[in-house]
Parts: sequence; C-alpha cells; structure tokens
Amino acid sequence: MRRVIKKIKSITKARKLLAERNFYECIELCNSQIKSTPNDFYSFYYRGQCKTQLKLYDEAIQDFQEALVNADKNAFPNFMKELKQEIGVRIVNIYRRQRMTEKALCYLDILIQQYPKYSGGFTERAGILSDMGQYQLALDNINIAIKHSPKDKKLIDFRAELINFMNR
Repeated sequence: MRRVIKKIKSITKARKLLAERNFYECIELCNSQIKSTPNDFYSFYYRGQCKTQLKLYDEAIQDFQEALVNADKNAFPNFMKELKQEIGVRIVNIYRRQRMTEKALCYLDILIQQYPKYSGGFTERAGILSDMGQYQLALDNINIAIKHSPKDKKLIDFRAELINFMNR
C-alpha cells in the first residue's frame, strides 16, 4: 500500500512540475521513478511531454512509445485508451513540428484506423491539411471530428475559420 501511495505522490509531483514548466526537475523525478519501476506509464508520459517542450523530439517520441507499451500493461484499459489516443496525437504533433508531414499523416492514418471515433485524430489531420493548403480536405476532417464531438467549441471555431478562409 505504501508503494502505491508513493507512486501516486510521484505522479502528482511530476504533473505539477510539468505544469510549472520545471522540465529538468520533472525529468529527474521521472528518471528516478523509471529506475524503481521500469514499466511506469506516467513517468514515460510526463518525461515525453517535458522533452517535447525542450525540443528533444526523438527522445520524446521514444518516451511516448515506451508509455504506449506500458499502457497495454495497465489495469485500467478504458482510461489508458484515452491516454493512448492523446499520445498518438502528441507523436504526430512532433512530426508536424519537424516538418515530417508524410510521416505525421501515415501515423495519423494508423491512429484513426485504431480509433475511428476519436475526434483528436481528425482534428490533427485537419491542421496538417490546412498547413498544406488543402482546405477542403481539412474542412472534411473537421466535420468528421465535430460529428464525434458535436459540442466541442474549439472544433466549431476551427471549422468557422476554415470556412471564412476558403470564402476569401
């Protein structure tokens, strides 16, 4: 029981350090946790986010991929499903930042095949297509995302921006 409480405190502290933008301290905490629990999902997850902020993209992707592997070992598969979807978008976003558009789109295709009702995959693809000047395809993807998340104001606003841009 003490070990579980210690782990929860460590996860909470990592989340707080990340929110405070104390990336190096958060990475240090995660490294310590990984040494004691090598298959700890959250340590890889938070460390990946820190490394993304520090522009250590390849290392961040490795951490996110390790988090995905560890998510499959977790006792709460439904909760992990949401986090796995989010991690997929985070990886795609790193590829997007690196201007690796084809790799990002290929990864998104896999993510969308795995989670066809996850609006985040369609939203990210719409952003990439918009960057590429393929506004109609971007709009089509936003409409699919809105179909899965009809009350998401950010999606509705993004659609309105696309429509306004296309009508100029």
